[in-house]
Amino acid sequence: MYSIPLFYIFFCVLAISSIWIIVMRWKRYMKYSNGTYKNAGQNLIFKTELSQNEIIRKLETHDAKDTLDYDFYEKNGEYFLKVKGVKRLVFNGILTADFKVDFLENAQRYIIVHQSNNFQMLYSSGYEAEIFEFMVKKLNCIPQEKING
Repeated sequence: MYSIPLFYIFFCVLAISSIWIIVMRWKRYMKYSNGTYKNAGQNLIFKTELSQNEIIRKLETHDAKDTLDYDFYEKNGEYFLKVKGVKRLVFNGILTADFKVDFLENAQRYIIVHQSNNFQMLYSSGYEAEIFEFMVKKLNCIPQEKING
């Protein structure tokens, strides 16, 4: 009689679980990014109807429904979003990531979020897709692939 060693079963379950988690996260990210999230390190661009002052006021005000554990602050006339974790996860890591937030107003209004510290690139890229969900829910903005106009 042939029996499958227990560690083979463990690794098969682990591999299938890992693939399932990756696929589910990617589907979620594509949903909230409106299909614009392609790779780590990209600028996250959002079209909004809100003024810069309204955006700043909303980001400075924390809400129980926020999906991120974050701080929003101004330093030397520039705005930053410090992400400390994802609220839906049971545990938050010790890693924080800083993102620079720029505002652009031409024919339309845009928010541009990009990494501000190259040393954080490896783990901050894990927060990028989470920022899509946060910005869509918090500011009701629409992710864009590029800036029009």
